[in-house]
Amino acid sequence: MRILNPFPEANSPRRISPWVWGFLVVSMVCLFLALVLANLQFELVALRPLNPLETRKLPEPWAIPNDWKHTVQPSMVALGILLGMSMAPRRPWAYLLGSILLSGFSLRYFIWRSTTLNTAHPLSLTFSLALFLIEIISLLSISLQFYPSLFFDPKPRIRQADKYCQAGIEHPPSVDIFIPTYNESVKMVRRTVLACRSINYPNKKIYILDDGRRDEMADLASEVGVNYLRRPDNLNRKAGNLNHALGCTQGELIAVFDCDFIPFRNFLNRTIGFFSDSRVALVQTPQHYFNPDFHMRNLGLNLLMPSDLDSFFHYNQVIRDHFNAVICCGTSYVARREALVSAGGYFSKCIVEDYQTGTRLMIKGWRIIYLDEILSLGEVPRTFRDYIDQRLRWLQGNVQIYFCWRDLPIWTRLGIWQKSFYVSQAIYCFMPLFRTGYIVLPLLSFALGFSLIVAPPSEYLFYGLPFTIILHGILSWQSKNHYSQIWTEIYESLFCVPALGRLARMIRNPMGHIGSLVTNKDTVQNRQSMDLGLAWPLLVYLPIFTVTMFMRYGLPLIDPSWMRSSFEGEEVMLAWNVYNAIVIFVCVLACIDRPVRRKHDRFPLETVACLRIGSQVAWGVTRDLSESGLSMALIDSMIAADGKDAVVELPQSKLTLPSKILGQRNHKGYSVLRLGFLPPSTEQEEALIHLLYNENVWFHKLKRVGIIDSFLIMIGSAWRAEPLVRRF
Repeated sequence: MRILNPFPEANSPRRISPWVWGFLVVSMVCLFLALVLANLQFELVALRPLNPLETRKLPEPWAIPNDWKHTVQPSMVALGILLGMSMAPRRPWAYLLGSILLSGFSLRYFIWRSTTLNTAHPLSLTFSLALFLIEIISLLSISLQFYPSLFFDPKPRIRQADKYCQAGIEHPPSVDIFIPTYNESVKMVRRTVLACRSINYPNKKIYILDDGRRDEMADLASEVGVNYLRRPDNLNRKAGNLNHALGCTQGELIAVFDCDFIPFRNFLNRTIGFFSDSRVALVQTPQHYFNPDFHMRNLGLNLLMPSDLDSFFHYNQVIRDHFNAVICCGTSYVARREALVSAGGYFSKCIVEDYQTGTRLMIKGWRIIYLDEILSLGEVPRTFRDYIDQRLRWLQGNVQIYFCWRDLPIWTRLGIWQKSFYVSQAIYCFMPLFRTGYIVLPLLSFALGFSLIVAPPSEYLFYGLPFTIILHGILSWQSKNHYSQIWTEIYESLFCVPALGRLARMIRNPMGHIGSLVTNKDTVQNRQSMDLGLAWPLLVYLPIFTVTMFMRYGLPLIDPSWMRSSFEGEEVMLAWNVYNAIVIFVCVLACIDRPVRRKHDRFPLETVACLRIGSQVAWGVTRDLSESGLSMALIDSMIAADGKDAVVELPQSKLTLPSKILGQRNHKGYSVLRLGFLPPSTEQEEALIHLLYNENVWFHKLKRVGIIDSFLIMIGSAWRAEPLVRRF
């Protein structure tokens, strides 16, 4: 099955044979099940002081049937509903129906949950109530989107952009393209600058905003014919850099690209038309990435799974657009200079400027548009630490906005639905706390021998499982499979402990500047590694879980005096802890960073190629391509010695590149050559960047997975244990 083994032909050496690893995993699972079955008592008896002394009884209307067929009926109904919803048209009435169904199952579940609190002891009541409140707050965050979700439809904005493109612009407004940089490499900035030069728009000027004050950046600007700005200090970080550029330029519109983003040639043509409406201040487009997230790369899922930001950019932002609540994301957007000036420029009091500047524009009465169309490609952090540093900075900026009530009077100047999004965002900022509760509380209850949910498994099957099925399924369907509850839990589990640390430090100084100011992208490391400073909470959890399970189910087989009476709800807590352990194990695997040896990403681009070595000519097909070279399989025979100069022609792209042969090998009867590019001209380099980073290649397309695929991919990741089994 491809989900369990997405790269069956991977040729990197293995530390452990897959058969040996599979036997080890199966043996451990069988041992665990044997211990559980040998010790788990299914009688509903609770003699421990932390648990009720009597078996609780549900009120008559809520009593569950005695036979298993009726017990699983609600789950079957839930699955039938999801099957029916998957065939329903994506219309507001269908979204409303989905929200009503989710509300009904949620109400049914929480009425039942209110009867499952453990009131036998103050300690058990505290933890049981804490978990119940966490569940309620989590559902409240979701319910705030029930009404906005009715307006999820990205197509009207796309049709609007089509209309503007077809009509054309008689007098194109002047556009200044800002590329802010601080300490990023010349190579990275050069790529962005050349992509901006390729944008099909007549009235544009490009500016490198260099807060690093580096001569090599000035030389780059001079070489490729763009403007260069620097300032004497780094006051107010990126916001100060952008505000300085605003005072030095005069374009009617401002396009901003972080220096790790590559705009497509049609970026301005697709966005400028919206400014024909004088109320529009800013047009935001989604962030999409040409390299996989660190966790997908480490787990070997880069061709299967979308980015962890996928649901935000392709669902949340779309529904926000209807209510003028779009979040400005700091890159890949166009803004009206007049609007920015009226708002006092870019907001500079927080560690980030984008969310706050967009909020101020809305407070001033301006309109922000969201066009859900991928018009640029960016680069995501390649290691666990770089990812955490970036997300911690975003978290801090998102929290700081609520401490700027004088400058950003959200609660008095915005509409009710705009405020609801800020409430939802505030709850999301504290999701690390809730995720920690979902992980720690079940383990703690099992270690101490009390239940957080005082209910037998039959009740959970009748009330809890149908709610879980509907929750996962409806949210996935409403977002067109851009949202996966399972993988959201994995992302939150990776992030929760570092985020709690940052939130704790912010209590003392909410507006302070903590952590890094920019995200490291120029990562090169030759060995597989794990950042123990960040991964240790995950590593500690697994031994604690193992010891707890052994003490509960292993020791009684060795010494019966360790036998502890079962408690009502033990089976539910056991299942929850096992699920958490699988999630944490996947997180640990995701934290093991693969080596980053190449300076340029290699893409599986197959296109016809012609190779010329002196008077010899041979045709073939490229197997992969990067900014620095390619490999190609030759159809014709050719004598090609290593080190020889050659010329590669890609006729479909009308691109010719001087090259040098680096090596050759035979593969399935074909001669495969590795070629490195010699320094190309600026025009050739510009065309190569367009070939690699454009909207038409399959490997840059959006990826979406359903709930069943999400679950299988998670299990497959744990089963294969790619970072442990394979040597990189």
